[in-house]
Amino acid sequence: MSFKRLSGSNTGIMAVALLGTLAFSACTPEGVINKTKYNGEKITNTCDGFKEEVTALMSANNNTAQLVVAEYDNSEFDYYYLEPGQYEIKDGSLNWRFAGDIEYEKYLHKGVAITVTATYDALDHLKGMENPSNGTIGSLMVDRAYFDANKEPVFMYKLPIEGNPADLNGKQIKISFMVAKYKKGKLKKVLCKTDESPLGPVSPACCTFQPWDKADLQSVVAMPQVSIQDEKYRYRGFTGTLDLIFPENSVVFDKKILTSAITDYINKYQSLGYKVTNINLDGWASLGGVETRNQELSERRAKAVFEDLSKALNDSTVKISYAGRGEDWTRLTLLTKASSLSAEEQQSVMSVAQGAGTNDEKEAAMRKLPFWQKLVENVIVNTRHTFVTFKFDYSPDKMYVDEYPSQMPVVSEELLRVANEVMTIGAYNGEGDTKKGMRTLDILIGNNKKANLFAMRSTYHFGTKDIASAIKDIDEALALEGGNVQYAMAGLAYKTKYSNNYSLEQRLEMMDQYNDLVTRYPDNKSLYFNRAVMMDKIGYISGALAEYSELLEGVDAGAAQLNNRGVAKLKTMRTTEAEADFRAALDKNPSLAEAHFNLALVYAYRGLTNKCVESLAAAVKLDATIKQRIFSNPGFAVLKDNPKFDQFR
Repeated sequence: MSFKRLSGSNTGIMAVALLGTLAFSACTPEGVINKTKYNGEKITNTCDGFKEEVTALMSANNNTAQLVVAEYDNSEFDYYYLEPGQYEIKDGSLNWRFAGDIEYEKYLHKGVAITVTATYDALDHLKGMENPSNGTIGSLMVDRAYFDANKEPVFMYKLPIEGNPADLNGKQIKISFMVAKYKKGKLKKVLCKTDESPLGPVSPACCTFQPWDKADLQSVVAMPQVSIQDEKYRYRGFTGTLDLIFPENSVVFDKKILTSAITDYINKYQSLGYKVTNINLDGWASLGGVETRNQELSERRAKAVFEDLSKALNDSTVKISYAGRGEDWTRLTLLTKASSLSAEEQQSVMSVAQGAGTNDEKEAAMRKLPFWQKLVENVIVNTRHTFVTFKFDYSPDKMYVDEYPSQMPVVSEELLRVANEVMTIGAYNGEGDTKKGMRTLDILIGNNKKANLFAMRSTYHFGTKDIASAIKDIDEALALEGGNVQYAMAGLAYKTKYSNNYSLEQRLEMMDQYNDLVTRYPDNKSLYFNRAVMMDKIGYISGALAEYSELLEGVDAGAAQLNNRGVAKLKTMRTTEAEADFRAALDKNPSLAEAHFNLALVYAYRGLTNKCVESLAAAVKLDATIKQRIFSNPGFAVLKDNPKFDQFR
């Protein structure tokens, strides 16, 4: 598709005053506008027929279901024409092109002209905010001379705005037509007049009349710094062990070992907050002698330790259990493998221990081994024992995570190090093991409903783009500390960034919160910046642009501010100005993915496919998640079938 630049005289263009003082005649008595020859036929144009044509035209141009984008690849041109259904406010004029149009050549004969009048009106939920909330844009008279001069290559309306163009920002534009007779530029008779009809999308049930919302334009929200304190935590608990060895056939053990374990280590653990909660005693005997007797001996050994330990601890809150386990063949095999016995000797022991027969029969076979005495001295003496396990739990508070996974001797320096270890977790910084940090916070919050912990976890959710969870957590923090303004500002900022997930009523409530906060903190520029974003999100575009203008006055505008102003301008159909803002934002910060994405939408709207692809590629390179939003976006509804977009599939 090729175009040439518009040219032609402005002859016939004139602003037509509202006809409040003129005598109005809806139609001739017969309802006839005129009789003309059109497409080789003689026809009679009537007012009813004209109104039907206008009704059909406006119905075809008020579709809210999709964004009207260019249907053609105009990449070869450095300028663009509005496509059918598009409109734009530019250089003090309202410019638009209908999808289809009135058949002007059928009516424009013998002094008959069609006057197009445009008005604007604020959305219902903004009428108390907008000033002015409604008004007249202006009128354009299309006579034969004007139409002939401007019909090639396509006919577009260029209506000069009589008042302040800013008054149109965010408003619903409405169009009406009047067919009248003129003589020497003066109105003689009104032949037909239509009611006002909306240009572009009709105002939907919620939020804004602009289709750009569904196009997922990307605003940058200023995220306030929240003071989050590091949190210290420990292991939930650990298990220490103690092995007490007994002489042959004896229930006497070295009590100094048990006393030393309690005084030198267990008391230290308790001073660090780790209290003994459970102690388990397993008494064992060696394989020497009859098995039934060894079972009884193992029970007596466990009981002997129980009695002495109960006296030494003197703590009725500690649960102590004991049992005799009989002959310890398991330890026999383990110690044999670690002993100084030769490989052949170890294998002989294993063959007997793991062979068939009762334990008494295995013992008899073991005694026949030529190295029996060596086996007794190196292995069997250490199977006459009571094995003690101490369970420690952290008791001062619930700032703990899982238990330490390994058992270690209760008298080991390594276990003492575990008891002394204090770990720290802070706000998300993009480094370290994020999953581990999140799991740690999940456990800590499960045990401690602390506002600081919820606020901390919100930073992890936000950093991993789980915004719904981030908002939920910061709201939990605010519920626990209602007076914490930082939490309130952070939660509001999160919700602003993802406000399309909220209803209009909820967004209006957020707007009220911003109004309250800027009153209380008038020097906080981030609040004003985010309030401008929220104005945009409720359809109060004129307010957003006014806020941005005040924020940018006399300062070196930042990339985020320029990007956001571009979003607001694009929603007011100022596509040329929006492009300039996005480009300026990228000059400030070439890494701003949002601006690249928004610029791609401008180019899609114009049909500049090559530039659209380039901008999308830049955006995706900076933020891979953008690729997921391309083909579901109505802004790319037409261009997505172009092979140049295959790289994003």
